[in-house]
Amino acid sequence: MSVHKHTSGGRTRNVVNIADPGGATAAHVVSDFAAIAAPTGVSAGFKNFHSQKNLHIVVKNNGLDEGGSTAVAVVVTVYGYNTSLGGEWAPLTIPVSVGNASALEFKNVVISTAKSTNSRAIIPIEGVERIAVATSFTGGTPDEGNYSIWLGVNSI
Repeated sequence: MSVHKHTSGGRTRNVVNIADPGGATAAHVVSDFAAIAAPTGVSAGFKNFHSQKNLHIVVKNNGLDEGGSTAVAVVVTVYGYNTSLGGEWAPLTIPVSVGNASALEFKNVVISTAKSTNSRAIIPIEGVERIAVATSFTGGTPDEGNYSIWLGVNSI
């Protein structure tokens, strides 16, 4: 006898790991001190598990350094993909007020994390089919340390 398993885009209170939904493996992207290129192709990044509304991202800069004396920040840009919107990857943007009653600017979702610190953000992703990240560095070219990125989704 089979049991029906609901797979709608229902509400998910807890954060779901998008690398391994329901699994024990962390939604973790790690690199020693190499940059991650912008995503390309339909299978890049991670599927938005059941079309959740929010992306949770944690970035940890584990001592990125150039030459043992120059602190380096990791800069993470978040990308989204939709088949129905041309099938192209593009940086996610969020509306930001420019300070008057009606003007908005759309800013790319970029998270800069200084040496030996952590950053966390919750980003609206309603309607986005796939999520990916690209990284770069400010303050130098790292040759020591590494960085970690964890990704999860939920709807509440």
